[in-house]
Amino acid sequence: MEKIKKYFGEFNMTWPRVILLAIITAVYTALINQVSFLKGTSFQDIAIYVDCWFLFAIFIIVNCQKWWEASLKCFVFFLVSQPLIFLIEVPFYEYGWEIFRYYEYWFKITLLTLPGAVIAFQLKKKNWLSVLVLSVATGYLSAASVRYFRTAMANFPNHLLSSIFCLALAIFFVFILLDKKKHRIAALTVIAAVLITFVSITGVDKSKDIFLDDGNWAYSMEDESVVVVEIKDGNHVVLTAKHDGNTFIRFENADGSEQNYYITVSGGNIWINLLDEN
Repeated sequence: MEKIKKYFGEFNMTWPRVILLAIITAVYTALINQVSFLKGTSFQDIAIYVDCWFLFAIFIIVNCQKWWEASLKCFVFFLVSQPLIFLIEVPFYEYGWEIFRYYEYWFKITLLTLPGAVIAFQLKKKNWLSVLVLSVATGYLSAASVRYFRTAMANFPNHLLSSIFCLALAIFFVFILLDKKKHRIAALTVIAAVLITFVSITGVDKSKDIFLDDGNWAYSMEDESVVVVEIKDGNHVVLTAKHDGNTFIRFENADGSEQNYYITVSGGNIWINLLDEN
């Protein structure tokens, strides 16, 4: 454990290493996302969700000596890795360069790393503020673990590894980044509380509504196996989960305007991300 802890606080995170890490993670993510028989499994979750990227972000942040250094290096890591993933995927994607329409979400994540890394830098102090900051990350990972577990139970064993990974990563952070027993107990209590809460209150909602601007809308969908789309009263869209996966939906109004959405279905749950409006 002590040997591992050296890599989370004593590793010399130089700029070349940040860039190299960004390139390696980007190449891996882009290529693993092309393996057809892994679609809808834990192995491709890194290309869809931010959970796995917590590991790389915190690894960079705690190995920096200044808060501004942590912020810049974490930002550059995401600024290099995320667009590189899409760039590598262009030749494999049916619509070529249009794959970059999905980058909007990851660009927002990239921007959030600037203030996020400054806050996360408090982890190096190993005090009660560190516990508070870490609890935000471990709480998110714990909630994600429950989400993945529900997905795995709905379509076993897909995403089971992601569920185990998120919970293991949360516990790993507690023992690697905190030294005092009372701090660890407090952080582990937060993890347990989040797990109990999300197991108790969350369930599967197999349908979601989208209310477009007034008008008469039609749609085109990239992968029709993921959701069923029903348009009521011209602009009320009902999405019903059909199969785990991701799809792009373009809604076009009679006046020529359009709205584009990136849809993710996991275990019957539907996540909707508005990409742009024209």
